[in-house]
This record gives sequence, structure tokens and C-alpha cells, in this order.
Amino acid sequence: MLLAAVCIAPAVADDVGGITMPGTSNFDLILSDGMTKFFKFEGGGLNALHVTTDPESEPYGQVTTTEEQSGVFYLSETGGRGFFDDMILMVAVNGVIPDDFALHIRASGYRWTPTPVLNMPPTADQIEYVDGAYEGTITKDNFKYSPQTWKPAGNNLPGAYPIYYGQDVSDGSNPFHTVYIDLNVGNIGKNSQIDGLKDLGAVKIEYEFENLETFAAFNSYGWCNQSNQGRGISWTNRIVGEGSSGYAVIGTAPQGGDVAQGSGGDSSGTGTSSGLSGSEFATQESGEIKGHVALVTTNGAPVILYGGESATLSLIPPADTGTVKKATLYLFVDGSKQNDRGIEPALTVTINGRSVSPDRTATDREGGKDAPVTATYAFDMDRLPEGGVSVEVRNTGTPGAVCTLDGGALLVVREDQALPEVLWQVVEGCDAVAIDGDAGVYEEDAVTKMVFDERLDLDHVGAARLYVVGTAPQAWIDGVARVGLNDQEWPGAFGRNVSVLRADLDAARSLLPRENIVAVRAQKNAGDGGVLVNRLAVLVATRGTPVSADAGAESGSVPMMTKAFLIDNPVVSRVSVTLPEQRSPFLVTVEDAETAGGAPPEGEVYRYLKLRLEGANAEPASLALTFRVPSAWIADHGLKAEDVALMRRVSGEWQAFPTVVEEERDGAVEFTAQVDRISLFVIGGKAGNSAVVSETTAVPATTAPQQSPVGLVVPLLAGLIALFIRRG
Repeated sequence: MLLAAVCIAPAVADDVGGITMPGTSNFDLILSDGMTKFFKFEGGGLNALHVTTDPESEPYGQVTTTEEQSGVFYLSETGGRGFFDDMILMVAVNGVIPDDFALHIRASGYRWTPTPVLNMPPTADQIEYVDGAYEGTITKDNFKYSPQTWKPAGNNLPGAYPIYYGQDVSDGSNPFHTVYIDLNVGNIGKNSQIDGLKDLGAVKIEYEFENLETFAAFNSYGWCNQSNQGRGISWTNRIVGEGSSGYAVIGTAPQGGDVAQGSGGDSSGTGTSSGLSGSEFATQESGEIKGHVALVTTNGAPVILYGGESATLSLIPPADTGTVKKATLYLFVDGSKQNDRGIEPALTVTINGRSVSPDRTATDREGGKDAPVTATYAFDMDRLPEGGVSVEVRNTGTPGAVCTLDGGALLVVREDQALPEVLWQVVEGCDAVAIDGDAGVYEEDAVTKMVFDERLDLDHVGAARLYVVGTAPQAWIDGVARVGLNDQEWPGAFGRNVSVLRADLDAARSLLPRENIVAVRAQKNAGDGGVLVNRLAVLVATRGTPVSADAGAESGSVPMMTKAFLIDNPVVSRVSVTLPEQRSPFLVTVEDAETAGGAPPEGEVYRYLKLRLEGANAEPASLALTFRVPSAWIADHGLKAEDVALMRRVSGEWQAFPTVVEEERDGAVEFTAQVDRISLFVIGGKAGNSAVVSETTAVPATTAPQQSPVGLVVPLLAGLIALFIRRG
């Protein structure tokens, strides 16, 4: 699937989010406050939760679409278990989110301490109705995830479950930004056998939008501590077929314009964004074959085409062996305008004398409103003509129309049984990026991310090449861009065939097993006379002996690696692990323990914790734990934050590890501690504990994914990928 296949600028050009949702089940869901809850959702889960405007007369809900910018609805429960310990509200906003956007949410409902007994609902004397359990304002900055067209729902239409009723999920031009709000209350249904509940136990949601210019949809998710599905989020409201329920709000367009349901803005790309912030492409196609993949680009000068004029390009396919299984021709056009107003190019294309239409077209603006339009055209070819490919391109625009034909590229996949097996992946699109300080677009904003999401068995990848193709003005000779893959970056990676840029990189040492992210960052200013347009990336992994294994054997040493994991635990939020490099995935789990199995340490004990490292091929060299202790607990025990430490028993004595006080927020103090091995730990405190380091300098560790910027912070992306694979 090609994200932003038409590259509608208002839908993708804004600088929001940046974290790609790793899948539809078994990952840590990042919430609006930066905390996480484990999203389990392995199957089913569509019958118990509903969205309704009247929980007493219609507990099974209904589909509601309204133009009211403020209102009330409810999250109801009708399942056999009769309760959910915690409720999560999903908010999805279509298209560009304005800088002054705000959503005020007030949630009220019942709260209790989750029971440790399987499927055991709380009793009437254990629950408390909390009016305004959550009261907060969601702004543009709270949307953590990159735009997508679907909501996660486990094995229910994975990657294609709608966000609102009647949505065409296949329309990649209408992505949504999503945010997930922990409402701090549970949900109780009739099967809890508790009478006299306010709103029949449903969660009441009061909302008010400010500056919603497109379309927003609400969905309900349920978390349970103990259930047949395990601990985590495994339920949402049905939005497909009979029994569907949901709540959606049509926004008020600027200058009084009309906004249709699911609108991502107009296709001309006349949004308020400068258009030069980066967007994201996901895998468009992939395959596995014995053979090889080749990519060639044109090397002729760019041609300016006025209305009625034409030009011809020539491409010579690589003279390789084997049978052609796939061939795609790409054409690159920029600067399309008419009388100084950007318009989409009006072109006809003839390949070797045969008139053809593109199979896919992606466009973007080279700036803000009325800026020229750039386009990428993809033509899937059923065969390769002998002797070469001749492409005639004609601008059929009216007088005053003009565009520039930059050139093209030809991707060829051939099958050859005598060659090793290769896994190839392609992402394609059109994203114009450049630095524009006057419009608030800086170097960290002008980044295109391209995501390869096929799993790789890195224990059997012997070689890998990454090809990236873009276009830029001929004046942009040096320092046009930096290319990154996960934790590696290549300055000056692009070679130039006139206006077409091509990077050919050895990617073997930078691969990750679950998801590989390419980031291309522009380093030139739009004021220098143009933009960088990112258009295509191809990743080819060849089966064989891993390069790192050969290198390690030759040197007699093993390189080290560091991975960070977000932890689904009320106390420990993150564990960063450093250990000898390995290609297979591993994960860290944290469990609460009742006692230390012996005499406790001196002072006060807050929590016993048991860490486990699963899938690792060697013992870790070091670990860094991030944990939180309530400020009230510290004060109630006569302690200061500097007195708290993480401890482990060594030779019968309790040893306090260096523990750094980070910050206090949301009623708790955050700490980071460095430890040397997996063990049973104690979080505790003793007044005047001299063994504790109480500095405010952060311990070196991979940055947490929920703090991910949109810019090219490549080490962060590596930590993010580790989060994605921890449950894989």
C-alpha cells in the first residue's frame, strides 16, 4: 500500500507525530500523557464495547455523525465479564491539524482497584463514581503516531479496520492522526450484577473542539487486569457491519468552506502548511525471489516543457541474466505551474510508441499555497522492450502552463535460479522538503521517512543494499541531504545524474528484524532556489552469512548493542539493555514480586521487582532502569527524593546502585538507575543514604520512543524499532 498515494499536501505535510504504529496487536500503546499500556488484542474483542448517546435505552450504541463542536456521548459495556478496569478513548483527526487546534475532554465514571482474580468484577462497596476523573486538553503536540487510515483491532481486518463507519480504508489520501487518552475510570455493565449504577455504569464523555477544520472520530478501547485474554487492551467498539457504533464530528472549514466526512482537504494542496515539512511513505510492494534487483536512472539534462511541448527520455535496462518478474518505470516532474500559480501537471506519456496511463501518481507542493507542484508517476510494465525504453512526455496544458521533466528511473526484478534468494521492498511517493526558517521549517522538520515493514531473518542475511532516489536543483551540488537507515547515517550519500539523485548504500550492518526506517533530511534552504523531492527507496536483502558474524570472527571480538524497551508496569517505564550484538529479537519483562526471599534492606521498601531477559544470546553488560515513585510515598516515609535507590542483594548484603533523580511530574518522581545484571531488585529508601547518586544529569540511554521528534534522530529510531520487536 502506498501511503499518501496522491500526496495531498493538507493531509500529510504538517509536522505531527512521527511514530509509526508497529502493528495491530502485542505492542505498547503510547498514550496522550506519554505513558503506555500493553495493547494485546490477539483476537475477537468487538462485541462488548459500544459508543452511545443514551446508555440506558440504547446500551448497544449507534453510529452518530454530528456538526456540533461540543456535546456528550457515553462508552458502554454489554460483555459477559461485565467490566473493564480502565477505559481508553481514541480520537482520530483527519488531515492537517492546525496549530491552534484544541479538544477539551471531561470523563466521568466508576473507579476501583483492579482485582487480581481472573474475570472477577468489583463489588458495589469497592467502586466509587468519580465526576471528572479525567479533565484535559488535547493539542496538536499530543498526537504521537504518524498518520494512518486504520485503527488497531487485532486480527479483525489487520491494518484495514476502519476508524469511522463507512470509511474507505483503501483510500490512502485520507489519513488520520490518532491520540489515545487514558480516562482513569473503568466501565461496568449489567453482567457485573451491581444495581443502581449511574448511567448504567457507562463512562460519560463531554467534549468540545476548538478549530477542528476537517473531521474527527471517537472510538472506545478497554483494558483489563485479569481476563481470559490476559492483561492488556483487547477490546474496541465494532465499526463494521451489524452492531456498529461510533461517534464522529464534522469540523468547520476555514472561511466557512464545506468539509465532507473523512475529507483530508482539497487535492490541489492549498493548505496552510508551508508544504516543506517531511511526511512518511510505507511499503508499496515487496517480494521474495531467487535472482537480483537492479535500479537505473536517466542521465540527461532536465527539460522545461511549456504547454504543447514534448521531450523524450531514454533508458537502457541493465543487461542482467534471468527472467523479468517485475519492471516499473518512474517519471519525475517538478515546477508545474500556470501563470505563477501551482497546478498539477497535465501530461500524456508514450512508451516505445504506445500511449500509457500511470498506475500510480503522487504529488506534493514545493511550498505553501499556490507553490509549484511536483509529481512522481509509476508505470508497471508487463515486459521490457529489447534495445531500451523510449519515453515521450508531452505537456498538454494550456498556454502559460509549464513544468520541468527531471528524468526517470527503471526498477527491474529478475528471477535466476542460479543466484541466492533476495527479499526486495519498494516505497514510492513524492515529498518536497527544504529548510524554510521564515515558515518555521527547520532542518529537523525537513525529513522524509520511508518505512520497510517486512520481517527479516537477520541470522541469514548476508548482504543488503539500500537505493534512494530523489530530485533537486542542479545548483544544489554539495550537502543536499543526509540519508539514514535506523542507527546509521550517510552524509553526502547522493550521487547526481544531473537533476536525478541516487544513493547506493551498503545496508547490511544497519538492518533490524521487524521494521527498517529510512530518513532523508534536506540540508539546503528553499531560498537557495528549489527543494529536495524524495521519490523512491528500494531495500534488497540477500540470503547468506551475516556480515557482522564474519567481522566478529575475524577480529576475535563481539561488538556491543543497546536496545530500549518500554515496559507495561505501573512502576518501571523503561529498561535499556547493553549486550553483545545479536541479530535475533529479544525482550525484557518486569514483574512485581511479593518479597525478596530474605531479610529486607534497612529503611523503607516501596516495591520488589523481578526482571527477566528473554531471547538474549549472552548476559547483558549493563542495564538502565527508569522507574517512578509517588511523591506522597516519599514524603510520608520522611524521605527526600535523593534517599531513594534501586537495590540488589550481593553476597547477603543489600547494594544500592547509582540512582539519578530525573524529574517530578504527575505526582511522582522519576528515577534512572544503572545496574550490572538481571536480578531481583528492591526500590526503597533510607534517610541520608550516601550510596545514592543524586544528580540531575541523565544516565546515557536510548531515548524513549514517546519523545520521538519528527527529525532525523537516528539513534532514537533504533530504540523505537526495539520497542516494536519486543513482542514480535
